[in-house]
This record gives sequence, C-alpha cells and structure tokens, in this order.
Amino acid sequence: MLWAGIVLPHLALDGALRHRSPTELHSAASPQPRAQPCPSPEPAGGSTGLLELVAAWAYRYSSLVSLEGADALVLEVEASLGLFGPWPRFRKSLAQDLTALGFRHRIALAPTPLAACVLAGAGRNVAVTRSTALASALGPVPLVAARLPAGACENLAKMGVHTLRQLLALPRSGLRRRFGPALSQHLERLCGECPDPRQCYQPPDFFLARLEFNHELVHHTALLFPVRRMIEDLATWLGRRDGGVQRFELQLEHGNRSTTTLVIGLLAPARDPVQLFDLCRVKLEQTALPAPVQGVSLQARDLPRFDPAPGDLFARASGDGSSWEVLRERLRARLGEEVLFQLQPQADARPERSLRTVPMLVREPVPNGTPRRPTWLLNPPVPWRGTVKGILAGPERIESGWWDEADVRRDYYVIETPQGQRAWVFRQAGSTANDWMLHGWFA
Repeated sequence: MLWAGIVLPHLALDGALRHRSPTELHSAASPQPRAQPCPSPEPAGGSTGLLELVAAWAYRYSSLVSLEGADALVLEVEASLGLFGPWPRFRKSLAQDLTALGFRHRIALAPTPLAACVLAGAGRNVAVTRSTALASALGPVPLVAARLPAGACENLAKMGVHTLRQLLALPRSGLRRRFGPALSQHLERLCGECPDPRQCYQPPDFFLARLEFNHELVHHTALLFPVRRMIEDLATWLGRRDGGVQRFELQLEHGNRSTTTLVIGLLAPARDPVQLFDLCRVKLEQTALPAPVQGVSLQARDLPRFDPAPGDLFARASGDGSSWEVLRERLRARLGEEVLFQLQPQADARPERSLRTVPMLVREPVPNGTPRRPTWLLNPPVPWRGTVKGILAGPERIESGWWDEADVRRDYYVIETPQGQRAWVFRQAGSTANDWMLHGWFA
C-alpha cells in the first residue's frame, strides 16, 4: 500500500483567513488601520472541524482516509493511481485543490501512513514507493518532526539523539527498557515492521458550519464572501457523499436578538457551489437585517440522492452557460415560490380540462399513446373563419363530461391552411355542416 500524508501546518490560522475576502486581507496588511469585519478564529474544537472538512474532500480521491493528530491526515492512494494518473500528476491535483480550499499544506508519499505524515511534516517533498528505501528517506528527519510519543523527543535530545537516523540505529531492546513500549511501537509502525490499523473517518449525515465575527456586520454585502466559502465547503462535503442538497438554512445571529433564518429550497437536489451561492445571495439581498450580524451558520439536513442530469455528447452550450434548472431556481428565488408553475395532465378527455397547473416539483413523462395535441390551445374555442386546404387527420371523437353537466360531443380534425399552418378544429359529433370551431394551433 502507498499512503499520501497531508500536513496542514497553519490549520487554525487558515481556517480564519479563508473566510476573509482578498480586499480584507489587503486592508489587514496595510499600515493604516481600517475597521474591517473579519471572522474570529475557530472556537475550541474548530481545528478538528476543519480537518474533518479536508477529510471529506479527500474522499473524492480515496475510500481510505484517516486523521493523524490535529493537523494531518493520510489517504491510501495506490489503488487510485490508475484513475488519477502517476504520483506527480496526482500530487499536483491534491495541491491545487487544497490551495483552492484555502489551506497551506505539505504532501509526501510513503509505504506507511505514519511515515507519510512524518516526511510531509518535515517538509520533505519525497515519494517513497519501496519499503527498502524508507529508512534512508526518514534518516535526515529531525526528531521534533517525527511525531514521537510525549516526552520522548526531549529525553532523547539529552542523550545527543536529534535525528531519526540516530534513533533508528539504537538497539530497540534498550529503547524499550529506557522509554517503555510506546516509543518502540511508534518506530515499528513508522518503518512498517508491524501492522498499523486505523479507524477510517466517517462524516455525519448532516452538514453544519458556523462562523463568528470580531465586528458587527450591518450590510449583507459583507456576508457574501464568508457565505461563499461556507457554500463551497458544503459542495465539497456533498461531493464526498456523492449526494445533493434540496433544502438548507442560513442563520444570521444578532447577539441578544432572535436569529434571522433564511430557508433556501430547491425543486431538485443540487450541489453546484455557484448555483447554491447564487440562491443565497438573492435571499440575502431580499432580506432587511433587523440588527447587526455577529455570526452566521449554515445547516443542511435534507440531503437526498443526487442524479446528475444526462448530457449530450454533441450538445452546444447555451449563450450564458446556464441550464434551465439554474434559471428556474433563480426565478423562484427572485420572484417567489408561487410564481412559477408547470402544466400536468389530468384524467379528463375534454381538451380544455385535460391539463392543470401545479407547483414545479416534478417533471412527469408524457404517457405513451397520448394523442397529439396543439401547442397553443384556445379557451374558449372560436368559430373558424379561414379556408381549409385539406384534412390531415381525423375525425377523433371526444364524448365526456356527463357527470358535471358540462357534456361535450365533438369530432376533432387536424386541417391544413393554404399558408401551410396546421389547426385543430371540431364540429358537433355526427354533423356534416361546415360549422367548424377552432380549438388550437400546432407549432
């Protein structure tokens, strides 16, 4: 097995800075002080939450991910090299993703998980693929980077031992008598001399992210960048689950006042961060803040299965690059839940009552064997005043409605006009007169 070790040396600091916009970071570095809202560092346990976020991201590359201490994780990658390419290309993908997530990092490859973390933490950008070369690669590593048991590094330094090469050269029996079994077991796991069973990371079945600010925010525009980061974290987490989100909540905290809750609902599961953020931005723009915002949290518990929309190999992109689903959600967010609706067939043979309006919740397929109907249906029908060039189809008799005192008995025809148009007309059942009624036009 081959393990990629990822060490995040500035995890807590990166966790705070990644929620700040480039403008805020530039202002913070400026010699002239300016009152800028900035996220506070993660609360107690926050670094663990950040590490779990990185672990959720790592699942896109490997099914075996394990946390190592409070600042590192390992993932088994030998089985993934065939999919993601050789290690140099694979490592580049890992580094680019971590940079996009806002985390500074060190990465190394080794046959054991502990060695991968030690080599990465020591800043050694190496890829050790054979166990026989592991001791040589670990030799120059200082003991302060070897993740030794507590107290061992200081005691070994008093003996003049400062590198792993010096430590590995000492007799194990003497180390065990002087330092106990913990140090010897650590070295055995480091060099692959004994098994190193690990508990794989299992994320919860819901997403929760929270951020506190050092300054009160009075405009929704100051919330956009941290909310964007939270949405990107949600999308990363959803990608690891291979799922989507259909409803989530954005909660704005106002200190002693009640929390403002913005509910973002979608008609279909999604996980595109651009689409999700766009819906949040619209909600924020439409919301009047009752008080300054001191914190923000994002919760997602409605996480149904995500089925990507099928694509066309030869399809051309639309002019603005937006799909119908994205446009639909934008319209719902801007205009309201009840503004958009869809037509749904209902069990009534009368054309004017064969469709009903329903909320845009489902897209049902048209039943097989459904007769052709015009795209433009007139309600009510009007007398036909034009000329009939020919009858293309018909008659189709419709008799229905006796139960609600709106009985109809009609013979329908598809006709063609001299201009090449196709119309849907009818006359009373059994009639031979030319008293046609126009009920619709075909596209």
